[in-house]
Amino acid sequence: MFVIGEKINALNTAVYESIASGDLSPVVSLAILQAESGADALDINLGPDLRNGEAIMKELVMLIQQHVDLPLCLNGTPEIIGAGLAVHKGRAIINGVTGERERLERLLDLAQEFNACIIGMAVPGNGYAEGTDSRCVIAVDIAGQAARRGIDVSDIYMDPVLSSFAVSPDALLNAVKSIHAFKEMIPGVKTLVGLSNISQGISKKNRNVINNTALGVMAGAGLDAAILNPMDRVVTETSKTLKLLCRSGVYCDAYLCG
Repeated sequence: MFVIGEKINALNTAVYESIASGDLSPVVSLAILQAESGADALDINLGPDLRNGEAIMKELVMLIQQHVDLPLCLNGTPEIIGAGLAVHKGRAIINGVTGERERLERLLDLAQEFNACIIGMAVPGNGYAEGTDSRCVIAVDIAGQAARRGIDVSDIYMDPVLSSFAVSPDALLNAVKSIHAFKEMIPGVKTLVGLSNISQGISKKNRNVINNTALGVMAGAGLDAAILNPMDRVVTETSKTLKLLCRSGVYCDAYLCG
């Protein structure tokens, strides 16, 4: 299981306040803590409306990569993502290629230019895709457009976009169906979810149990990666165990430590 740390998000109050104050050291500390907790990459999500977002993304990417040797997953407007890609060391991941035509084309052009991996989100321009068939139409379109630009299918993470269980009791079942379908219809593609979506709106004391259970179920369906909180010990230990079991590794009592 490839783990992308979710905590550097402008919707996170501590992150927003750090950016607003101009003191980015709390964000850097958060990046280091996620890396030490076992993340394989870090998501930087500045959203669509952040003032001076391009300059902030550049500064964050350069500052974080001075302290953390992990690929960064960049999310925001195409302009903000492009600014981050221009200063990123190594291969980055572009988060948020949707079915909306303009965004799709601009982000895929950036992926081609900077040799970046992409996360394709199976959502249309507005709202959410209803049902597996609709998600597959969008996923196949994204993969097809990527192929036309020479982007290898193995560099694509396809996200069915989890709903909250509190809103949709079939959220996990629908995600599992979509993961299976993506793998069948786009051979070689990887799959990914934003794990915390499934427990949005649920009592805080139960969220990590829901997340942990959902992660195990989706891993059994072929999930390759997840954007999650690597500091949640229960979920992190599950992801480490999945790496061991799903890769047919040799068992060692100390596997949870590494």
